[in-house]
Amino acid sequence: MTATVTSFPARRLSRWGLPVGVLTLGAVLLHEATDLPLTQAYAGIGPGFFVLAVGLVLTALGLALGYQVLRGAVFEPEETEGADIGRPMSWNGFLTAAAGVFLPIGLIGQAGFPLGGAMAYAFITRAYGSGKPLIDVLIGFAVASLTWLAFTRLGVQLGGFFPPGGF
Repeated sequence: MTATVTSFPARRLSRWGLPVGVLTLGAVLLHEATDLPLTQAYAGIGPGFFVLAVGLVLTALGLALGYQVLRGAVFEPEETEGADIGRPMSWNGFLTAAAGVFLPIGLIGQAGFPLGGAMAYAFITRAYGSGKPLIDVLIGFAVASLTWLAFTRLGVQLGGFFPPGGF
């Protein structure tokens, strides 16, 4: 079932937000990749390789989205998503999710990787409507601990397990 959408100039302009955002993020990553080594003597692949790869993929996706907008594609939620287009944005959910994304930046150095990851997981799940914060913190702690352990075994240092320096 296809719905007809009436386009207004402001609506046409807003369609460019996603392609421009993805292209901008890709360009930033490509710029940052120039400062990082692409190879390492001990591992073969350096940190710059992954930043470059993600930057290239995001740039390609941004160009593909821009091409779709030029061809007149309309990015609207589908009926199966259950999204109410007329409903205003939930600023509480958005700010909670943003806190979950940016909180680890300040917490990981002070509280260690697993606690920072656990808090990030708890905030993100809360933004999506979870009502079980203790369970969310425990799940986040377990996943972040396993991640820390796996990267440590691979020789990648993510900081201390717990401060100051961990075990």
